[in-house]
Amino acid sequence: MIHYYQIDVKEAIQEIESETQADWFALYDATDEEIKKCLQTYKLPEDLLARIRQEEEVARLEIYQSEELKEVQILVLTNLTNQRDKRIEERLEPIIFIFSDTVMLTLTTAESNFFPRLLEKHGSAVASKESLTAYAILMIYSHYIQELRQIKEVIDALDDDARETTKNEALDRLANTERIVIFLDHTLQEQKETLQTFFEETKFAEQLSDTKLRYEINLRQKYAEKMVRLYRDLLENVGGLFSDMMSNNLNHLMKFLDSAALVVSVPAMIAGIWGMNTGGLPGEKSNFGFLAVSAGAMFLAILTAIYLRNKKYSK
Repeated sequence: MIHYYQIDVKEAIQEIESETQADWFALYDATDEEIKKCLQTYKLPEDLLARIRQEEEVARLEIYQSEELKEVQILVLTNLTNQRDKRIEERLEPIIFIFSDTVMLTLTTAESNFFPRLLEKHGSAVASKESLTAYAILMIYSHYIQELRQIKEVIDALDDDARETTKNEALDRLANTERIVIFLDHTLQEQKETLQTFFEETKFAEQLSDTKLRYEINLRQKYAEKMVRLYRDLLENVGGLFSDMMSNNLNHLMKFLDSAALVVSVPAMIAGIWGMNTGGLPGEKSNFGFLAVSAGAMFLAILTAIYLRNKKYSK
């Protein structure tokens, strides 16, 4: 269904049944038929219904003239849900705001609980369409910051793992975390440009009387952008640490194999010399010659192993 709300400075925001008295039409659990009918009534782009289901939908601002609503501003932002069991692209949901002089419409997927949570958290503080939008932007950035704090814990754990192990499980977590951070980085950059255009090219900033709220939006926006850049660099550092650890382990393995080859080559060389059958070799006619040669070869192999073990290759 479509939810109708009336925003009053004194009584804050309240849900009503009358469409004609509503300031805000919230389409957050409406059927496709209800959404299409609403879009057709106000002669809005019908592709808005498809946009809210597109994973690749990007933040943007569109301004055009409508016969029904006169000047229309369509603001598309991207929220991050807390469904961490899903892939990152499935967690990014479009939040569409449609502004006009007379009414505001918002559009989300039927599964989204963004606006019910917004009303639960900030409903008593909403005094205008501008403050409703501002609190929505504020909550969107709060979701990104919460996710980035979770990512910081994962990065710290990966940093510890990189110093102790190079198991596939840790490498998979590193790859997944890098993928999430890349998505967040690009999404926040797009959103920053869109909001900057929205604040500069519309009257939103002038009509938002709460300057503290605008300041809080800017603060969280900068904080989220700083965190995502910092964590992307940290992930590159952790990835480099994993590579260095694997290279170091490989170097140790190659050193061991080279040393083992040298140790084995000593008795092989001695046995080869005594097996030339050229005559005149010590012990060739003795019953204990084989045992003596074997013992001597083993002794020299042990000496070679001890020497290689104590050899300092860094000098």
